[in-house]
Amino acid sequence: MAASRDYDHNNTNGYSSSSSNEDENAGYPFDFLETDFQCIICTMVIRGFTELPCGHAGCKFCIEKWEKQKVACCECQESYDKTKKQESRYNDRKIKHERLARCKQHEQGCTWKGSIADYKDQHRKRCGFRNVRCRLCNQKVVRHETEEHKLTCTHRLVNCTTCGAQYSFINKKKHDDEECKQHCDYWQFGCHEKVCKPNMERHLANSARRHIELVKAHYDRIVRELNTTVNLQSKHITELTTQLERTKLPIATSSSSPTVKQTVKPKTLPRPPIRIYEREEEKQQQPPVNPIRPASAKWDGQKIHEIVFQGETLTFDDVWEILREKKFAKFEEIFQQNPNIVNSLRDDGGYGSTLLMRAVVEDHFDVFVHLMDYPQDFSLVDNHGENVLHFVGWNGEVRHLEKFDQQTIEKLIDGRDKSNSTPLHRAASFNKHDVIRWLLAKGANPELKNNAGRRPDEHLYCDGVTKEIFRSFRSS
Repeated sequence: MAASRDYDHNNTNGYSSSSSNEDENAGYPFDFLETDFQCIICTMVIRGFTELPCGHAGCKFCIEKWEKQKVACCECQESYDKTKKQESRYNDRKIKHERLARCKQHEQGCTWKGSIADYKDQHRKRCGFRNVRCRLCNQKVVRHETEEHKLTCTHRLVNCTTCGAQYSFINKKKHDDEECKQHCDYWQFGCHEKVCKPNMERHLANSARRHIELVKAHYDRIVRELNTTVNLQSKHITELTTQLERTKLPIATSSSSPTVKQTVKPKTLPRPPIRIYEREEEKQQQPPVNPIRPASAKWDGQKIHEIVFQGETLTFDDVWEILREKKFAKFEEIFQQNPNIVNSLRDDGGYGSTLLMRAVVEDHFDVFVHLMDYPQDFSLVDNHGENVLHFVGWNGEVRHLEKFDQQTIEKLIDGRDKSNSTPLHRAASFNKHDVIRWLLAKGANPELKNNAGRRPDEHLYCDGVTKEIFRSFRSS
């Protein structure tokens, strides 16, 4: 018996099942869940169950082939009479329909389990892990990847977008260069011939006179159409003008009683009242405010997020905007009702700075000077442990420092933040040369180190001038 080819004859989508290595002249090449019924010769599950007189069994074909060499059991070497061996259809049916086996493609990922009969009748035709052969490129493709292969197959059929012809993708270059018939370059002028790319140059040379005539005829037609349109428009304009002249009414005029157009004076809207301090000259005429401020406005430890002033809720930022816009009179009223606003930290989860610190950060010196007239608690620090001199160190100037008295300077000049940096560290890291000189002159300690073990002039961002200031100070 010849070896069979395992084709999927019901497949019509351009793929055929690849040949199987299954040989019907031997046992079943399946991975059975149970290992009984093994042939004594090929050691596979028996196909065509044949039992020898000695009790051993094997495939019908295997035993017949063995008998050509020796009529004896290959297992126990017992001789026997060929007429006494027995075939068992019962065991054949039991093997085909009852013994469970795995799919031949279980190593590739198929999880099917069933009988040999079910595999041949049903599963073999739809197993997604079987190899099928593409009829176009003749390559083996796993069945569940056939749709993807259709899109990438080098021999897939595609339609030319220029001429509409169908060709194999692998021949695309040949089709574009030799077979594709393209419109002539003068197609829009009336030459409707389609020519292959290699013949296009020859076509243009041979049809040059005809192409010139087509172009001339095309533009002559455009000129005629334009002239016709212009004539129609001119005629229409003439008709409209004539109609307008006929329907125009005479204007009655009388020289004896000239009409004088009475002018109506527009009503003037009442001017809104001028707000206080709206004009600069009025602002100067206002008497100075002499508020009676509380003798002490020491911070009570409460972080203010918002206050209520004259029925209006004001946040910390709202109060700052009032100061930034130089509405000092309004701020004075707020202070009279909420004196702690001067020494309250901003409750925003960020720096937690005071109004005085913010005036330094945003470089509003006039606001800074105004706030210095209020009772300040200079011992306050922000969420990073920085006092007001730290803020002057990285964004202020000497004029800020000169507003502090000597007692306050001595108290704050070597203050440490959470990184153990002093105001001198901050001034050095931002290369505030004048501030550095001023702090050193007032007694700032240049030898103090921060958590990184660096002195103020050892910061990574210190420039040459900053380092020279410290060098000169230490040598003096």
